[in-house]
Amino acid sequence: MPPEDGAAPPHFDAVVDPNAAARAFALTMSEDELCQRTWGLYRPFLAYPPERPMVFVKFGGHEKQAEADMQRLAYDWLRQQRQENPSCNIYVPEVFKVFSRDDATFIIMELLTAAHVNDFAKTFDPAIWKQNEARYYEMIVEGIRLLSLMPVPPDATPGPYTRAKRFIKHMLFKDQEAPVIYDTIEDLEGHLNRVAEIAYDHEPGPPPKVALEKELVFCYTDFNDENFMFANGPDGRPRLYIVDFEHASFLPLSFLSYAVLGRKPRWYTSKW
Repeated sequence: MPPEDGAAPPHFDAVVDPNAAARAFALTMSEDELCQRTWGLYRPFLAYPPERPMVFVKFGGHEKQAEADMQRLAYDWLRQQRQENPSCNIYVPEVFKVFSRDDATFIIMELLTAAHVNDFAKTFDPAIWKQNEARYYEMIVEGIRLLSLMPVPPDATPGPYTRAKRFIKHMLFKDQEAPVIYDTIEDLEGHLNRVAEIAYDHEPGPPPKVALEKELVFCYTDFNDENFMFANGPDGRPRLYIVDFEHASFLPLSFLSYAVLGRKPRWYTSKW
């Protein structure tokens, strides 16, 4: 299972660690002061401290622990891919620390100097962007593909790999969250088929039958453009950052395919 403590071990992608100062700040900053700064904020995130930002903070309910755990897995895996293949320039922000206070959980992570893909496009002459945009979207596709190749922990079950509650977040479910926790793929498949039977009860013929793949893969399924950020690296090559792992889980591959298609479900999976 993922580590229990909130601190992240140091990682070094180069001889000089670019995150050393931010990581040290995150591990020594006042949790009380951060909590006070977030009271009353409309948006559940901020660059911190506001007067001289060093880290990026996301906060919310206890489900943030699961998000942080999945982000850490993605960070480590893509770091390994870059070490094995220097042409890979795909990143995930490093999670420095996670802590909970009362009913809130805080993720303290790397603050990016990057732009969402749509904003990044505006830094180009429109004609130049049109000629090159396929290159950037191909990087996004490659990033999702690489994440799906991550080795699955032997004790993983459908959902996020975490010590927190393992509720799946996916567009298939009502309010984008599964109503129950599934211990096996068979449990998940059985639930989907029970929902199909009820949803198609008044339709002629038998209901459609769901047959899920029997293997889990890392499924990143939130394809909002704002979750893909670009910057030019020190070597001048474009660097992709994949952010926001709230909707990341270990699931059968068809869940990733469904999210890629972007179709709204005909009926939502609720607690039936």
